[in-house]
Amino acid sequence: MIKKIIVGLTLLITITANSQEKNVNDYKYVIVKEKLDLAKSNDEYQTSSLTKFLLKKKGFVVFKSDENLPEELSKNRCLALTADVIDKSSMLTVKTYILLKDCYNKEVYRSEIAKSKIKDYKKGYHESIRRAYA
Repeated sequence: MIKKIIVGLTLLITITANSQEKNVNDYKYVIVKEKLDLAKSNDEYQTSSLTKFLLKKKGFVVFKSDENLPEELSKNRCLALTADVIDKSSMLTVKTYILLKDCYNKEVYRSEIAKSKIKDYKKGYHESIRRAYA
């Protein structure tokens, strides 16, 4: 009898813990870093701008980190995800993936690694980022 109660409580706790996880659709806002992981300077190769544009196409309300935020978001940053493009490029291939984190720096979404063989950095990053959003 005690074993059944313990198993039941363990199952209940597990179900409750898993149901509290958030997904991307639970958020209205996304904040794109002005200086992404792959860049040496702000919006280098227009990667932050492209990321903002692509997230808007997905239906999010998107801001760059240097823009003025709405009052609702300024008061509670946990209403937004933070977007970053992570660079995993090698010598001959541009490789990136999209990372969305919540206000507690917990990963909410990670795209597949997208690749581009274009040698020009700007064009290669743009192609790779677009593929990561597909």
